[in-house]
Order: sequence, then structure tokens, then C-alpha cells
Amino acid sequence: MLNKDADARAGRPIDHRDDGPTIARLVLFCLKVGLMSFGGGLSGWLYREFVQRRGWMTDEDFASSFAFAQMMPGPTITNLIICCCSRFTGSGGVLACIIALLIGPFFAVLGLYTVYGTLSHDPLFQSVSDGVVFAAIGMLMIICIRGVRRTIAFPPGMAVIAGTAFCIGVLHWPMLPVVLCFAGVSIVMAWRTL
Repeated sequence: MLNKDADARAGRPIDHRDDGPTIARLVLFCLKVGLMSFGGGLSGWLYREFVQRRGWMTDEDFASSFAFAQMMPGPTITNLIICCCSRFTGSGGVLACIIALLIGPFFAVLGLYTVYGTLSHDPLFQSVSDGVVFAAIGMLMIICIRGVRRTIAFPPGMAVIAGTAFCIGVLHWPMLPVVLCFAGVSIVMAWRTL
């Protein structure tokens, strides 16, 4: 866990109202995220809350959890909730967090489906939808920029990032073999630095 005084000096806002991540706080946080987030960007919100605002995790811990969540099958956000919350609670608490995360969107989707059918051709509604998407993309870009900044100190890591992006984005190679290959290379490089 980060030192809150060091975070305050580094310019990171810390929520001083809580001492740590209890099951109740995690469940309420997941419920809030599930109810208030639209259009993606949930991983950016988790980063802001767990690392920047509350100081429950370090940048490195969150980045490792995020990478692991993306590699595992299933929705990344659910995997990330499992990775982040399992550090502080048992399987029952993790299950409660996942239910809290998904219960709001489940009912919201049912209601919004009806609204969307009615308002989908309204230009104002389209503008609002676009704005939400742009905000979500911005939150994801924050995570990417911070990850690249952290990796700049380790040039082989930058090579892995560039190689993965080139193989998947430019050459259009299948993602799973490329990620598995570069993950193996990354593990060997990280192991040699220990």
C-alpha cells in the first residue's frame, strides 16, 4: 500500500475518509462504478480509485493486474475486479464485488434498450453518446501513457510493446499467438533483471 503522505507530495489526491479496502467499501465502490459508467473506460476508473485517489495499490501492482486481466478469457473489467479485490478479501468478497459491479448495468441495459429504441435518431442523443465514448477513450489513454512512461526506463520493455503493436496492428497477425510469444520474451527479460 502506498504511503499517503508521499502520494500527497507527489500530487496524487488521496481520499482520507477511509483507512483501507474493506469488503463493504469494495462492494459499494463496485456498485458505484457499475451504476455510473457508460461506454467503457472502467479500467481507467479503477486505476483512478485504487491507485491515485485511495492509494490501495501501487502503479506496478495495478499494471500487473491489468495485464493479467487482459490475458485471461472473459471481460477484462470483471477479471480486473477479481485481481484487484482478491488482494483484500476472500472469494466471497470478490463474488460480492462482481455482483455489485454487474447488477446495476444489468437493469440499466434493459431500461436503456427501450430508451435507445425511441431516441436513437435524435441528434442530441447521438452527441451525448459520442461524448461518453470519447471520455472512455481518454481514460484508457491515461493508463497507456502511464504504462509507457514506466516502461521507458526499461528499453527491452519498449521493444516488446512496439513489437506487439506492430505485429497485431500493422501485420494483422492473430493476437493470441503474438501475445503468448511476446509474453514469454517479457517474462525471460524480467526474470533476468532480478
